[in-house]
Amino acid sequence: MAFTWEALLSQVKFRLNRPDLPTDYVEQMAGERVTVYGPYIFYPSETLDYSITTQPGQYFYRLPPGTQQVNYVRVLYGGIWIPVPIADRITDILESDPLQPPFTSIPVTLAKVYGDQLRLFPTPTGQYPVELTALITPGVPTDPNDSSSFWVTAGRVLLINGTAAEICSEYLDISVPNSPRVATFKANAQMALEQLMTQSHQRSSPSIIKSWL
Repeated sequence: MAFTWEALLSQVKFRLNRPDLPTDYVEQMAGERVTVYGPYIFYPSETLDYSITTQPGQYFYRLPPGTQQVNYVRVLYGGIWIPVPIADRITDILESDPLQPPFTSIPVTLAKVYGDQLRLFPTPTGQYPVELTALITPGVPTDPNDSSSFWVTAGRVLLINGTAAEICSEYLDISVPNSPRVATFKANAQMALEQLMTQSHQRSSPSIIKSWL
């Protein structure tokens, strides 16, 4: 049976001997490790992402985890994907939308990445699917049965040990000086990371894993 994202989260609990840990908490900690490890291991690859759907009155949207750069934005309206120009500056949108509450319509006039969020103008009046063409490193799986993600295949040992180390450091062993199991998990994560780096095309950071181009 293929190893899944759900099984990876359960494995972290097993290694810590804490089956009572909330799965949401373990997943959050694993996601933080993905955020740290992803850009270190990979160059981002150009990816089409459809995870954002606009909501009435909402003009900021969190970008997919691992997003390094947004190159192109389209919004689906009436069965047609409409290109949305990317503003040169966030002030281009702010100067175009001085109203409070903001001007609302179909959000196809301007878009701009602001930190880790995408700003759309005008503010959407309804639910519109958004297509991003972006440079993204492999993010956290959204399907608990995902068995093909890098993080549950080649990166499994790294993520299990890295997540277990952080949970011990920040929660379980926070009052234990020089915790032996924190040291063990960190050592295992470092060995896994070094092994993954031997599969890369270059040794300088960030690197490219051959099998995940």
